[in-house]
Amino acid sequence: MDVVDMDHVALRVSDVDRALEFYHDLLGLPVRDRDRFEAGEVPFVAVVAGGRHLHLVPSDDPIDVGGEHVCLLVRSDGTGTRAEIDALLEDLREAGVEVETGEPRERYGAYGRDWAAYVRDPDGRRVELKLH
Repeated sequence: MDVVDMDHVALRVSDVDRALEFYHDLLGLPVRDRDRFEAGEVPFVAVVAGGRHLHLVPSDDPIDVGGEHVCLLVRSDGTGTRAEIDALLEDLREAGVEVETGEPRERYGAYGRDWAAYVRDPDGRRVELKLH
């Protein structure tokens, strides 16, 4: 048996609506399974990044995100320069999203080295936004 791809990652969240405001409203990830979640058929609402799902799983337990992070690739016709990622980060700051000090920086990832920045989702989880 060979591992050939990733299906999904489950992220525990304290508030599904706040998580969707971040992942869907601010970052633009399409939402899946909301109706099934509300009908009690699945224990998550999914958002989709490049065909891979992030399952937003509500939890009443304390959420300790520690040193973990999720890296999302950011691409558009206009994204690719330091100025453009600075503009994206400014929009997120204006929306109340915490952008870590000193961001953006050039970082290495699965697709090479490019501009990236760490921001925090509503539960304090580090989300790396990496240009690609």
